[in-house]
Amino acid sequence: FQQLREKLIVGLQYIAKIPRQQALLKILYHKCEFNDEMLAEGVIREKMGFNPQTLREVLQACQQQGCVANNLDLDVVMIIINGAFSGIVQNWLMNMAGYDLYKQAPALVDNVLRMFMPDENITKLIHQTNELSVM
Repeated sequence: FQQLREKLIVGLQYIAKIPRQQALLKILYHKCEFNDEMLAEGVIREKMGFNPQTLREVLQACQQQGCVANNLDLDVVMIIINGAFSGIVQNWLMNMAGYDLYKQAPALVDNVLRMFMPDENITKLIHQTNELSVM
């Protein structure tokens, strides 16, 4: 689970930190929205560093470790993750002053991933977070 979390955080922070990556994604999203020669969403995700095969393998490992609920359909989970992060990046690119993507990447990732945790893991995470904020 930590591997998936770190990979997603690094992906968002890379986009937030590297102007060239931001410019590329702006062009790709612009081309998708305003041109008949639309790029597939999968191409944009690849440019953002989200590889579907790697994501699936990590999610399967997370299910085996009990970090991701076993009753979830991984195809649906992948759609949700891709949609969430594509939306986060696209919204940030349209209003970069709206929030600090680099600093907020961990919180954004944690909140998206929390949807897929088994209930007992969510309870543990809440207790750990509360213990850290008390200190």
